[in-house]
Amino acid sequence: MQIRPIQEQDATRVAELATQLGYKPTAQTVKPNINAILENSAHQAFVYLDEQDQVIGWVHVFVALRLGSLPFAEISGVVVDGETQEQGIGRALVKHCKHWARSRGVAHLRVRCDVEREQANGFYEHIGFKLRKDQHVYVREL
Repeated sequence: MQIRPIQEQDATRVAELATQLGYKPTAQTVKPNINAILENSAHQAFVYLDEQDQVIGWVHVFVALRLGSLPFAEISGVVVDGETQEQGIGRALVKHCKHWARSRGVAHLRVRCDVEREQANGFYEHIGFKLRKDQHVYVREL
């Protein structure tokens, strides 16, 4: 098993795993995002490979800039195949994010998690994340 940076050829499996979170991407919609991540040094994505070199988990992390605060790293998505959860894969992916963020001089790692995702919230608390605030997310069509 190993963790490596994401590659364009991972798009199909990344899309399949994202459906486990309730999203409906396709390889065609994921590929441009992978390429954008690969071209932007403020972003990184990692995949976790099993013994057969199949992607069984992924994480996307980026450095966020805000005018009112110091830069921080934020995990924008992480998923581990439901059949392989509770084996330390998510923890290992988050650890990679921590190392990546530190290498960019960032002191904090954040993650946002829907309050409905009780298992995910428990996971983040279990690995040392502290709840900082509740917030609403507003969306407006453009």
